[in-house]
Amino acid sequence: MRMTVPTPLGDLAVRCHGTPGAPALLLLHANPGDGRDYDAVLPALADRRRTFVVDWPGYGDSTAPHPHLVTPEGLVEAAERVLDALADEHGVREIAVLGNSVGGYVACRLAEGRHSPKVTALVLVDPAGFTRHTALTRWFCREVMGRPERARRLVVPLARAYLGRLGTPSARATFARVRRLPDDEVRLAVHCALWRGLTDPGFGMADPAVLDVPILLLWGRRDPVVPALLDGRRARGALPVRTSSVVLPTAHEPYNERPDLFLSHVLPFLREPRAVGAGRSRG
Repeated sequence: MRMTVPTPLGDLAVRCHGTPGAPALLLLHANPGDGRDYDAVLPALADRRRTFVVDWPGYGDSTAPHPHLVTPEGLVEAAERVLDALADEHGVREIAVLGNSVGGYVACRLAEGRHSPKVTALVLVDPAGFTRHTALTRWFCREVMGRPERARRLVVPLARAYLGRLGTPSARATFARVRRLPDDEVRLAVHCALWRGLTDPGFGMADPAVLDVPILLLWGRRDPVVPALLDGRRARGALPVRTSSVVLPTAHEPYNERPDLFLSHVLPFLREPRAVGAGRSRG
C-alpha cells in the first residue's frame, strides 16, 4: 500500500509494508537514492515491523516542484509531516526510525523535536551531521557537489565508491538508478541542493548527547563519504554514552552491501532496544 503526504517541498510517496498493528518502523534513505535502496533488507524488517518507506522530494515517486529549495532542514519538516500523517491515517503513536546519511541526520532531529515522544529507537547508518567543517569541506559541498555542472561528472564515480563492491542485486540496482541521475535535471538539482544545505548555518543538532532514546550506530569502515575514523569517531563521542556502536566491514550503505550482516545487528536491537549492550564499539 502507498500513501502520499503533502509537504512544503512536494508530495512524498510513502510505501507501507507489514502487518497493521505491529510495532512501527520508518526508513529514511540517503542522498541520492530512494526508498528502494532498502529492498534487500525490507522483507526481514517488514516481517517483524509495520514498515513505512519514504522517498525524499524529487526521488522515487515523490515530487519536487522547486528542487533547488530542498534542504536537510526541509527534509526534517517533511518527515514530521509524514509522522503526522501516520498518526492520522494509521494510528501510529510510537515508531522506531532508521536513517542512512542525510536520512540519519533527519532521524536524529525527529528524536529531538516535537515528535520525540513518538520515537522509540534510532538506527543511525553512517549519518550526516557529524562532519567538522573546514574551508575545504565547505568548498566541496557548495562549489563541487553543490553545482550541477560539476556534480554531474562526479555523482556516478562517487556512488561507485560508497556502494562498495556491488556484490548484491540491491546494490547493483541502486547504482543503476544513480547512473541515470546526471540526465535527470530534477533529481540532480535536489542532489546538489542537499549538498549545499550541509553547510547552511541552521544545519546541525542542538546537542546529540541529550537524545533520550536507545540508539544503534552503524558505520562502514570503508565509507569514503563520511569516514569512520573521522565522522564515525565524532558521532560516537557526541551521542549519548549508552549508544551501541558497531563498525562494519562495508562502505556507506551496509544494508545494500552486506544485508545479512546488517540485519544481524539491527533485528536484535529493534526487538529489544533497551536490552542491547550499549556504549560498546564492535568490529
